[in-house]
Amino acid sequence: MMRKHWYKWVAAICLLYVILGGLFLPLKPGITAITPVKLLSGNDIAIKLNVYNAPWLKENAFKQSDLDAQNGSFQIPAKVILVSKGVKGRWETSKIDFSGNHGQVIAHFNLTMGKDKIPNEYYSIFIELSNGKFLGMPDALFLERNPSDSIGNGQLVLKSNENINTNREVFEMSFPNRVVLNESVRNLFYHVPMWFAMLALLGMSAWYAIKYLRFSQLSDDVMADSLIRVGILAGILGCITGATWARVTWQSWWPASDPKLNGVAIGMTMYIAYLLLRSTLSDPYQRARITSVYSVFIFPIFIALIVIMPKLSPNSLHPGSGGTVGFNKYDLDSTMRLFFYPAVIGWIALFYWIANLRLRIAHLTEKQLNE
Repeated sequence: MMRKHWYKWVAAICLLYVILGGLFLPLKPGITAITPVKLLSGNDIAIKLNVYNAPWLKENAFKQSDLDAQNGSFQIPAKVILVSKGVKGRWETSKIDFSGNHGQVIAHFNLTMGKDKIPNEYYSIFIELSNGKFLGMPDALFLERNPSDSIGNGQLVLKSNENINTNREVFEMSFPNRVVLNESVRNLFYHVPMWFAMLALLGMSAWYAIKYLRFSQLSDDVMADSLIRVGILAGILGCITGATWARVTWQSWWPASDPKLNGVAIGMTMYIAYLLLRSTLSDPYQRARITSVYSVFIFPIFIALIVIMPKLSPNSLHPGSGGTVGFNKYDLDSTMRLFFYPAVIGWIALFYWIANLRLRIAHLTEKQLNE
């Protein structure tokens, strides 16, 4: 019994693990926003950083005055640092204020550093505590030299940047706090695995369609039909979870210019046409033969529309398409992998379970009609 229904146990265990872990594990501390994003040298500038889930900032803070304490403002014994890729140097703040009520850090910089020392490039920004903890945002703001900035380079601090490494990964049981994504990164356990499940089910349906065309067993046709119908369900759920994610990250429910989304719309329309075609045919063998040929024909087209074409397109918003960096390069860390791969297995097993239930219902319906 256990051997026969192993995929049900896999689905239940994996999805329970993924849902509980995905909901209750916190995000790592991070910088979520910076204002302004463009700095001009030759000025004293205050940079406002919104920090998220960094309680140790407040723990390491001390009150500046009774007045500031009433407003929730504290001074932090730490440094906010701008790090350049082009020069081996960094610029440190002279004053840091932390607002515990709003999760904001105010960093005050003197950016009068000499016209020959200010490169026009992007800078990473860090909050570094004396105990070694830090928050960082790579390429956070653009530093531009003011044409009138011709003062000497007395403010340039030449130091090693070895202690600040944006690529280092320390294993913690918490999810990465990525720019723009923030809490929505948890949707990775739903949206992407549902698309994987859809592709797996549609691929299996094409296999059963080929089996029917070879052996003419109606059971293969019924299984192929069940897999396609549940695959369409997985695709619809993938579209819903993707639309909510797009609304958060791209400020649009369905960006019309994205080639992958357009390919999905065309591909899902082809499979809905499969359902309409099947409903118009009454003879079971004719229906099985025609729809099997159709499903075998449209599956590679669907793969080309949602996998191959977006990679060839020059402008795609999806990671890994149209020249964009793949999600696994920067966003998928060790902790997320512990939940992402079980989520893929769990959602595929769950939808396969649903397809088998639908197959059993079809057999029971046929048995009742024959009686």
